[in-house]
Amino acid sequence: MRQTSEQRVCKQLLEALLFERIEPFSEHPRQDGNATFRFIRPPYELTINGRRGAFDRIWLELSTGVLTKNNQVQPMTLAQIIACFQIKDSLRQELEQTVALDESCPVPIVARTQMTYSALEQALIEGHPYHPCFKSRIGFSRADHWRYGPESGQRFRLRFVALPATTVHMTQMNGVMEQAFGQATLECLNALLIRATNDSADYQIVPIHPWQWRCVGMDVLESGGIDLGESGPLFQATQSIRTVFQPGVPDAPHIKLPLDLIQTSARRTFDVPSIVAAPVLSDWLIRRAEKLPVTLLREFASQVVETKDGKLSGRIGCLYRDNVLTNVTVEETVIPFTALALNEANGELFLDPWFKKYGMEQWVKQFLTVYLQPVFRLVAEEGLALEAHAQNSLLVLKDGWPTRLILRDFHDSVEYVGKFVRHPEEVPDFKTVHPAFNSPVGTYYEMKDVEALRELVSDTVFVFHLTELSHQLEDKYGLKEATFFKWAAAVLDRLELSPDRFVALGFGEPTMYTESLFARKFETGQCRHLVCNTLYRRTQKGSETHVIH
Repeated sequence: MRQTSEQRVCKQLLEALLFERIEPFSEHPRQDGNATFRFIRPPYELTINGRRGAFDRIWLELSTGVLTKNNQVQPMTLAQIIACFQIKDSLRQELEQTVALDESCPVPIVARTQMTYSALEQALIEGHPYHPCFKSRIGFSRADHWRYGPESGQRFRLRFVALPATTVHMTQMNGVMEQAFGQATLECLNALLIRATNDSADYQIVPIHPWQWRCVGMDVLESGGIDLGESGPLFQATQSIRTVFQPGVPDAPHIKLPLDLIQTSARRTFDVPSIVAAPVLSDWLIRRAEKLPVTLLREFASQVVETKDGKLSGRIGCLYRDNVLTNVTVEETVIPFTALALNEANGELFLDPWFKKYGMEQWVKQFLTVYLQPVFRLVAEEGLALEAHAQNSLLVLKDGWPTRLILRDFHDSVEYVGKFVRHPEEVPDFKTVHPAFNSPVGTYYEMKDVEALRELVSDTVFVFHLTELSHQLEDKYGLKEATFFKWAAAVLDRLELSPDRFVALGFGEPTMYTESLFARKFETGQCRHLVCNTLYRRTQKGSETHVIH
């Protein structure tokens, strides 16, 4: 039976509180190998059964939960759990809106493995599998959710404004507007601009998401901007909401736009320096990865506004990225990694048809090879860590068989350490790109310690991603998580990475720090916490022993 939206939010909320140790609790082993977790918060007490999985992830059985107040049993509703933990109003609003918006999403009834990539961007309605605020979208009304969310598949035009050229950073924009919106659209916008001002050369035209216009319109006009209205081709939202694409136009770039919207852990506006640097960073990464079995989608041009008073800084801009479909052949299909651990309406795993065709073990081992090889070679051989989480990763299949990896979205999710990067002479001089890059090491792409690279990769690949799949495979197919991660460790062994560099990264340590994704909502200052490393291994010369915790 499919759990309700409220049940899912309650489950993920309690799992996050336990996993990140946000609230004190006790853990008591059970004879069945699971555990009972207990929170005591007078006058409340909450007990619930579950288990610790790989990397200490917590998986709860919500039906076993018992909540009492003054020793009187209370219903296990979201409202009661919020009262138990005295959750502040802003977070309560995010949790409640997640329930409301998730309830309004249509449930796909067609097998999603048969869908095209574009259709999947609409049909993957589940949102973040770990974060309790997986569909908070604070700022959206229900009507906005339907109009601009990916689930409804609605199409809309972008709005365009002309802003003083001195406030707009432009990177590699020659000919890009024509490519993205069409020559006719650009000519129409230029004509509107000429009619509005005698100094059209002093302005730059920038697209804005139509919802964002409602947030910034007054500030645009007060800053001397000119509203050129909605124009151009129709767009549709992808899973990330702020990245949009033109349906049926496979050679048109994907466009990422800032939104004054709170989703999961952050407000989805732009960091100005990262957007300015995006094309330079993208070109560098592609050069370093050209010999690896991976396709990196170029972020080939950008515009972003930066004003002296800061009112519009990062709230208007556009990042232009290669279309996924220009990088696949007619024999290939593409699926976002967010689909891999999902269940279909009939209760079967999304991957089940391909498991039946090739065998679960064979398919999973091939997938792990395709995924892990380029990501780990890039960090171990080149010293470049990418945030290769599920939404940024795409799996290319031929007849359902994994063949290669596509990665995207790098402008604020790449890290390197100067002493560890393989070719330091090729690192772009970011200080010449934007003055903010004169900040201390650790502020942008360059980190102080190699451990930061390990944390980025292990978090996005293992802790918050592959654990979702390993949990589902154990639950539905009886494949032990220990076995799954032995297969993953075997892939890394076959790469024959430099032992010194691999050890330096810390992937073989028995414990490691992982990001606390939800703790920031409680303003405790906690940004990471310690977990057991399921890939922990002791390496001896000539032999290796894998110890799975």
